[in-house]
Amino acid sequence: MCGPLKILSQTKNGTLTFCDRSKLFQLVYNNLCFELYEWELDSLKSYISQVDISYWENEFKNWIHERKIPISVGQKHFIIIVSKREILEIKRLLSIDLKRIEFLDSADINYRFIEN
Repeated sequence: MCGPLKILSQTKNGTLTFCDRSKLFQLVYNNLCFELYEWELDSLKSYISQVDISYWENEFKNWIHERKIPISVGQKHFIIIVSKREILEIKRLLSIDLKRIEFLDSADINYRFIEN
């Protein structure tokens, strides 16, 4: 078991943590848990970034289920199916296509401050 985990990223439904002692990353999303070494995490990031969301949504447009986007996890008969919202949240967890928020400096704000 790992000691204190460093939280690298967190969303409503998931967390990406790192254990310095075991050198493992842990991706927990809903009821899924993946423990990955750095090269495995890089591979997962690459795979997730290449998933064509619009293709899969179009491919399964007549499917009755909300989840239409398959994620292969390496086993022949085991595929995780996620929705568009879920795959975008996983991308956010993995910091894929993450738009950085630029914070303003106090000098950037055009405001005349008056002390009473």
